[in-house]
Amino acid sequence: MDNKRFQGKVTAVTGAASGVGRAIITAFVREGAKGVIVDIDREWAEMVAHNLRAEGGDVLVCTTDITEAAQVDAMMETIQKAHSRLDIFVNNAGVGLHKYVIDMSEEDWDYQVDVQLNGTFLCSRAAARQMIRQGQGGRIINIGSGAGTNARVQAAPHCASKAGVIMLTKVMALELGKHQITVNCVSPGLTDIAATSRHGGPTPEYIANHLTMIPLGRLARPEDIAYAVLFIASEQAAFITGQALAVDGGYGAGKLSIQGPHAESRPQGDNP
Repeated sequence: MDNKRFQGKVTAVTGAASGVGRAIITAFVREGAKGVIVDIDREWAEMVAHNLRAEGGDVLVCTTDITEAAQVDAMMETIQKAHSRLDIFVNNAGVGLHKYVIDMSEEDWDYQVDVQLNGTFLCSRAAARQMIRQGQGGRIINIGSGAGTNARVQAAPHCASKAGVIMLTKVMALELGKHQITVNCVSPGLTDIAATSRHGGPTPEYIANHLTMIPLGRLARPEDIAYAVLFIASEQAAFITGQALAVDGGYGAGKLSIQGPHAESRPQGDNP
């Protein structure tokens, strides 16, 4: 790509070995960023790094369990030693777990909340501390979900953790603005990651049901999410902070699947 908006910018993305995270780190590196793949899956992380290096990219792999504060701090130290700075940090890592609340164990709940909310907190804290030390501002971008504002069945820890991410984003935006660090959230709709995920994607039945609620009539592509993240990280978005941007094909706009004839007239005094 000729447009090198992020030439030399050090950009770290969690969960970057697969799915949406892979698309995000790939887009940044192709636009000139020095990429840092933060992932617990070293095999897949090294594969992504190898492919990007073959294109001429500058890519570092940090194998990290983001739920462990000591590992997060070690990851940040590795970035600092390699590049002496950090400009953009994207909290993307997530896990999937689908059970009814009455069937859910404490371990099930903790697993998803630890990765998606606690991990975002630990990484954001470490990134913010590094950016404050540098004194040149920065970007923290959290990957939320439509589930953070729109509940669904068998997704209690996912919905709760993503709602928490959205509010954490807003609090950090208030606290870090004085350091010229913007904090925003990009909330994807259902995204087709089957080709770049170890665990495939949703079932055909789930996809079919979901499509009835998307005005644009398709799932998100990983690149759709990456493009939104790159915009939020760009200079064009320098005055945007504390916001949650839905990239969902219109899913969050309303209830598309609720359609049918309406009475053309009604007796005076009836409420809608």
